[in-house]
Amino acid sequence: MGNYSLAIDIGGTFIKYAFIDQKLNIIKQWKKETKHFNTKDEFYDYLCENIDNHHIDLIGVSAPGVINEDSLVLSKAAKNVQTMYMTNINKEIELRLKRPTYSLNDGKSAGYCELMIGNGKGSQSSVYFIIGTGIGGCICYKDEIIQGVDRIAGEFSTLPLDFSPTKKGRFKRLGEIASISALIEMYNSRSPVPLKTGEDICNKYLNHDVLAQDIIHQWCKNIILGLSIIIMLYNPEIICIGGGISEEKWFIEKIQEIYKNETHIISDPIITTKIKACKYNNNSNLLGALLYAKKKLATSNNN
Repeated sequence: MGNYSLAIDIGGTFIKYAFIDQKLNIIKQWKKETKHFNTKDEFYDYLCENIDNHHIDLIGVSAPGVINEDSLVLSKAAKNVQTMYMTNINKEIELRLKRPTYSLNDGKSAGYCELMIGNGKGSQSSVYFIIGTGIGGCICYKDEIIQGVDRIAGEFSTLPLDFSPTKKGRFKRLGEIASISALIEMYNSRSPVPLKTGEDICNKYLNHDVLAQDIIHQWCKNIILGLSIIIMLYNPEIICIGGGISEEKWFIEKIQEIYKNETHIISDPIITTKIKACKYNNNSNLLGALLYAKKKLATSNNN
């Protein structure tokens, strides 16, 4: 067996792994539960255990939170990965697996995958809007990710909307009205029978449940609010929507319909930004993290 690269996608529920060859073919893929540990050494030991590094030439990591240029984690994410806070991802993994490692925020990893090999390929300006527990994102100009001075560009979940009172006593944020978590909260606030997942609500919507249809419509309008702000600030050629929900054709069609018929930012002929689904979903974080690692390694070798 020849050399291959390792991609790791660290999530709050699962850690996903893939061995990927030079042509970006996934030759082996697996995952394991993300467990809570009290120390960073326990966490990184668990992350790297039972990995045969004999044929690995490069490691790309997708991880939650704000991550600086040196792979230092500057913000806390889900409970099970909070021990990563203020740790250097690259150094911790290189210490254990002895291979060059490069890390990127998970939303930016997904976006970078779409930019390089997905539906954003060839665009001069693009945005990637990833709908999950929160709202991840990535803003790109040509083939570069716009990180921002504090590496928070594309953190759409925290996009402030207004100063209406919230549970936390601060301004309302986009993630609180446009994420999957928001969809579940919106539905359960009006239903005598609470549901646990966004998939449950979508199934009711597809079965013509009146409440689910009303909630989904309002939720999609909330998403469009965020997309409209992005369009007015950056006016990209294309916005690719990702996350599990984006695999549903009806959802993308509904977003496109609401945007066309119910949102009038400027007279219609002026705005040409396209809204599409991402081409890659389940593997976008893995592929994007590896593509970014390849680029960083090439840059490092040229310097």
